[in-house]
Amino acid sequence: MNLENKDAAGQMYAPVLSGREMARFISALGIRKANTRTWQLLLLGLLAGIYIGVGSHLYLVAMQENLGRIVSGAVFGVGLVLVVVAGAELFTGNIIMIVGTLTSQFSLAKMLRNWTAVYAGNMAGSFLLVMLVWYSGLLFRSGAPTGVGAYAAGVAAAKLQLSFGEAFCRGILCNMLVILAIIMAIFAKDIISKIACCILPIMAFVASGFEHCVANMYLLPAGLMAEGVPLAGQAVIFKNIIPVTLGNIVGGIGILMLHPNRIRQLIVLTRGALPEGNQDKSAAPSGGNGFAGPGGQRPADLSKSTMSCPK
Repeated sequence: MNLENKDAAGQMYAPVLSGREMARFISALGIRKANTRTWQLLLLGLLAGIYIGVGSHLYLVAMQENLGRIVSGAVFGVGLVLVVVAGAELFTGNIIMIVGTLTSQFSLAKMLRNWTAVYAGNMAGSFLLVMLVWYSGLLFRSGAPTGVGAYAAGVAAAKLQLSFGEAFCRGILCNMLVILAIIMAIFAKDIISKIACCILPIMAFVASGFEHCVANMYLLPAGLMAEGVPLAGQAVIFKNIIPVTLGNIVGGIGILMLHPNRIRQLIVLTRGALPEGNQDKSAAPSGGNGFAGPGGQRPADLSKSTMSCPK
C-alpha cells in the first residue's frame, strides 16, 4: 500500500515549512503587521485580549474544580489557539517582529506603533471580558464571591505579592515558551498540529507558575472585582503588569536571538530571503490575522500569494 501523502497538485506533502519558507514567512508576516492600520491593530488586539481572557477564565474554573496545574494549563492554551487559528494580534506574540526590525525589513517606529496599539487593544479586550463575566454573575452572586470568584481573588492576591524582580523573571520565562509555541505553530501546516504546538508550551508555562502580562490583564481585575474593588479603582494591578510586561519583552527577544534556528533565520534574512519589492517600502496589505497564514491559506501556497508569504 502506498502511504505517501501528496497535495492537490500531486506533489509530496511536507507537514512543516522548510527553514527558508519559515524565514520568509516570519519576515513577510512582520512586514504585514508593521503596515497594518492602527485602528485594525486595536480591534485585533481587543479580540486577542478576549481570547486570552477566555483561556484565563478556563484556568480559574479548572483550578477551582481541583483539576490540577497540568490540566488547567492545557485549557488555558485555548486562548493562544484562538489567537493563532482564528486570528488576532497578541502583544507577547508580536515580539517576534524584532526579527524584521533588526534585519531592516521595517522601521523601529513601526514595530513600536504595533506593540503600543496591540497592547492597548489587549488590555481593552481583557477589561471588556472581565465586565461581561462580572455582570453574568460568575464571579460574584447573592452578595458573595462564587467559587471561581474566590479562587480568582486568591490568584490576584498572590500575583500582587510578587516583588518586581520575581514578576520580571517569571515574565522572561513565560514569553520564552509563548514565542516557541508561536514559532512551532508557524512551522506546522495543519490545524491539529498548530493546536498541539500552542497547547503544550502554554501548559508548561502555566503549570510552572510563570507570568503572562495579557493573561494578568484578565486575572488581576477579575480577582479584585470578586473582592468588591471596582475596575476604576484597580491601578494596583500595574504593580504586577509592568514588570511582567518588561520580562515578556526580554524573554521573547532573548529566545529569538539565542536559539540556533532563529540565528540561522536572521542570517538568511540578511542575505535577502524576501524577493525584491517586499521590503518595508512596499504597499503591504493592511489588516492582521494572527499567525496561521493569510485568510486560512495553506502554507504550501503562500509563495504564490500577493502578500509574498512562503505561525
